[in-house]
Amino acid sequence: MASSKVTIAILLILAAVAATLHPSSAARVQLAEEEAAPQAPSFWRPRVPLPPLPPLPPLPSFPCIPGLPRPRFLPPCNGSSSGATPAAPAPPQPAECGTSVSPLTACADFLTFNATAGGRHMPAPPAAACCDAVKALVKDAPVCLCHVMNGDLAKLLPAPMLRLRAMALPRVCGAAVPFGTFRQCIRGPVPPMDAAPAPPS
Repeated sequence: MASSKVTIAILLILAAVAATLHPSSAARVQLAEEEAAPQAPSFWRPRVPLPPLPPLPPLPSFPCIPGLPRPRFLPPCNGSSSGATPAAPAPPQPAECGTSVSPLTACADFLTFNATAGGRHMPAPPAAACCDAVKALVKDAPVCLCHVMNGDLAKLLPAPMLRLRAMALPRVCGAAVPFGTFRQCIRGPVPPMDAAPAPPS
C-alpha cells in the first residue's frame, strides 16, 4: 500500500517535470514567432509623423522683355498660351538714316565737348527737343541708333562728339531701345546715312 502511494507520487512528479520540459504546441508556435520577429535596437523610438509642409508661395511676377523668349518655367506674358513673349511688330527698316538722325542736332549741347569748361563739368541734361528726337528715332528707326553709337552723328555736330555721352543718350532720355538693336549694329545690315544715288538713266 505504501509502495503504491510512493509510486503514484513519483509518477506525478515526473509528469509535472515533463510538462515543464515539453511546452504545448501553442506555446512552441508563440516562441517560434517571437524568435523570428526582428529585434529592434535599444535606441529605437517610434517614428513621430512630421507635420505637413506649408504650400509654396506663388512665383513673383517677372516682367516681359520685348524680343526675349519667355522661359518655360515662368507664366506666359499678356495671357498668351505659348511660353514665348509676343514680339511687337518691328518698324520697317529705312532706306537711309540721315533724315532720322538729323533731328539729333538738338542734342549738340549734351553731346559735344565744352571747350570753355575744359570738359570737366557735369553736362546739363538734354533739352526737351533732344529727348523728343531720341524717342522718335527709337520708335520709328531704332536701327539708325547705330550711327549715333559709331560716331557718324559727329559729322552733323559743330564740335567733336563725346562717344560715352552718345551711348548714354537713350538712357538719359528714358527711351527703351528694342532688344536686338545693338546686335544688328554689329551684324548688320544697317542703312547708310545718305541715300544711295540713283543710277544714271
